[in-house]
Amino acid sequence: MGQYEILHSLVKIIFCHLVGDYVLQSDYLAKGKVHDMYLLLVHCVLYCLPFYLVYGFTIKLAVLFIMHVIIDLLKCMNKIDIVKDQACHYAIAILLYI
Repeated sequence: MGQYEILHSLVKIIFCHLVGDYVLQSDYLAKGKVHDMYLLLVHCVLYCLPFYLVYGFTIKLAVLFIMHVIIDLLKCMNKIDIVKDQACHYAIAILLYI
């Protein structure tokens, strides 16, 4: 994979992450997912939507979903902070899609 392809992949991953984790997450979901597992799962499904639209449905998407649930649960339980949360999300997405 050349430099252009890697850069192109990184841009797609960053775009998918930003749309899924911020644009598609309402304030209601952001606040509610801390105490409501259903809302956390809704957020994780919405997070995966841009990845699905860009990359299609693969086992990678299922892994991304599961890892997002785990990472967000850790954040909701105050086991990790927002910086570690975001670092983990990016690391997982990059490992899966590059």
